[in-house]
Amino acid sequence: MADSSNKQLEQVFLIEDVLPGATGFFEEVPQGLEAAIGDADIVLDTNVLLIPFGAGAASLTDIVKVYSEIKGRERLYVPAQVAREFVKNRPSKLAQLYQGISDKISKLTIPDSLSYPILESVDHFQELNEKISKIEELKVELKASAKMVRSTIKNWGWNDPVSQAYRPIFTKDIVISPEIDREKTLKEMLKRYEQAIPPGYKDAAKPDSGIGDFLIWKTILHLGTENKRSVIFVSGDEKADWLHGAEGNGFLPRYELQAEFRRISEGKDLYIIPLSRLLELQKAKESSVNEIRSEEKRIRDATSVLAECPECGSNDEYELAEAIGSSALPVCTTCGGKFHLHRTRDGISVHRFKSPPMRPSEKELEVVECPYCEAENLKELGVSPNSTGWCVCDNCTKRFPIHRKSDGTVFVNKTKDG
Repeated sequence: MADSSNKQLEQVFLIEDVLPGATGFFEEVPQGLEAAIGDADIVLDTNVLLIPFGAGAASLTDIVKVYSEIKGRERLYVPAQVAREFVKNRPSKLAQLYQGISDKISKLTIPDSLSYPILESVDHFQELNEKISKIEELKVELKASAKMVRSTIKNWGWNDPVSQAYRPIFTKDIVISPEIDREKTLKEMLKRYEQAIPPGYKDAAKPDSGIGDFLIWKTILHLGTENKRSVIFVSGDEKADWLHGAEGNGFLPRYELQAEFRRISEGKDLYIIPLSRLLELQKAKESSVNEIRSEEKRIRDATSVLAECPECGSNDEYELAEAIGSSALPVCTTCGGKFHLHRTRDGISVHRFKSPPMRPSEKELEVVECPYCEAENLKELGVSPNSTGWCVCDNCTKRFPIHRKSDGTVFVNKTKDG
């Protein structure tokens, strides 16, 4: 009974705990983003480090130049949690590149040679068939070139262009890992989640309870405490537990985060901006700013899906990673119920919530040989025994299943229709 009473007391007076200094926001004049950019600490999020995998070489060069300039001022920081998430998510980005090349080539359709006896004497008809033959020959050449590109991607290891460009910049002196007490940190995070205090509570259904965002936030607070400077958090995350929204997009940092940062940094400001805005403020080339802005929009569009709640039937937009096999456990914005989202090759599947919740199985990239043409393919498959996946061959485009045996090896099979 006492616990229930204490929780009610905390909830009722939550706003006083979040904003203990009621007059501070009226008295203090914020510096403003454009004035702060010259002296603020710049903290990078995982999604920002991954953006160049979808951009061009010129933009990568400009991004690295901007990071180098900020590092030269001793203002660039990467939370250790961000570095770990980059290592974890980088293979998926390379796999998307690898698979994307195959998908583009396989979608090229070529008409069969035309056979109309009545047109055999027409010169242009013969010319038409000759061009169709040339297209067929060109597609063979395209497949060969694509195979060589895929082979290069597969052999990159940690020497892909993005990782190589980052290596001289993200040295150990700017990767920040404040010491934490794991039990106290978890307890603090869960208590905040109960009261919907940002960040991270929107990811509470994830296997790690969304602790990634909270650890990044603890790192930002650590920098504010140590350096007493404003922080500009560069992130593509627009979830409601980081930003107040407007017109479907992130607008301003949550007031709870602003207030908490001000308290520990002696009145300094917190800003959250996308990478394109940082490049713009740092006077990067307009072409690079525009390309990164386009890639940010593409990612937002790709990861925002319209789904119908299986409990109440209401439709709304939810966040789901763009890679095939991605899963999410969102909370319905209408009825508050949980449900499962899963991205398949054929689209988005929606399932009722089961207790205990199904957690997306961990996957690994496997090199499998097509049972039809014997071409090597790089495909994802769950690490658990009996995991099954369907593949489309990058070379011959035929579909076949792969299966994880109990000893961890992969079994490849043909379909019945061959």
